[in-house]
Amino acid sequence: MSDAIPVHSLPKSPGTIPALKIYRFKNSSGLQKSTPESLPITPLPTDAPHRHTYYEILFIEEGQGFHEIDFYSYPVQGSGLHFLTPGQVHLLHFSTQCQGFIVAFSEDFYSFYNPAALSLAQFPFFQPGRRQPIIGLSDSERHYFHNIMENMVSDHLNNEPDQAMIGKYLGLLLQKCNGLTQNEQHSPDSTSLSVPELVGRFQELVEKNFREMHEVQQYATALAVSPDYLSKIVKRYLGTPSQEYILDKLLLEAKRLLVFTNLSSKEIAYHIHIDDPSYFGRIFKRKTGLTPNEYRERVRKSAI
Repeated sequence: MSDAIPVHSLPKSPGTIPALKIYRFKNSSGLQKSTPESLPITPLPTDAPHRHTYYEILFIEEGQGFHEIDFYSYPVQGSGLHFLTPGQVHLLHFSTQCQGFIVAFSEDFYSFYNPAALSLAQFPFFQPGRRQPIIGLSDSERHYFHNIMENMVSDHLNNEPDQAMIGKYLGLLLQKCNGLTQNEQHSPDSTSLSVPELVGRFQELVEKNFREMHEVQQYATALAVSPDYLSKIVKRYLGTPSQEYILDKLLLEAKRLLVFTNLSSKEIAYHIHIDDPSYFGRIFKRKTGLTPNEYRERVRKSAI
């Protein structure tokens, strides 16, 4: 095991906006009935823990297995959409052949071609605090997304792809996904509250700055609100105080490094900008009931 979790970035391409990439799954040979063979298979080792610097949508049409995202295991059973944000550690294991598409894109690519649309942080499936990374699909919904992807892939494989058109397809794809999520939230069995823009912006800031910014005051200043107001609204909509939300994000990163690297507890504390390793050990035990080394040993043993 190395001292770092593998991090994958999008290949650089000419121009100022990083290009979107679309791939087939590795074990899709003989199953991709309607996908052009010229669409490349993902070059990444998806069955080993890794993370990305970009966003990713997995559109799975057929296949069985599991998808582990930050220590949560989600079953793969038939068609569905899986969503990943930059920095999350995940691995994908299929017990059968899989049919579908992997769409990888940067935040810049999406926002450049969809300037008036929702920001990525406003979509519930990209909000880590809400834990909605999977959308199951009915047959009609699977067919709908398949048609979008076929058109998107066709333009993507063109000798001179129209990036603006592909960007609009991505916007449409996410808009439809958001509609499905909203339908679930407003169903009679749903009691979830919609997350206001301020909370979404707070989550986005934490996601990008949690290693360096540990205090509620720092985020409140960036969002031009008082710390008390920010804490109150975050507690109302996310169910946890804003300081605990920040701490949970820090400790999630610490757990990733404990399980997937050989860094010492002291090195991990410094990695997340906690200068006192003993303080790191205390808050880790308060939140998990285990010391960092006990957590590492227990989780690694359970994975054997």
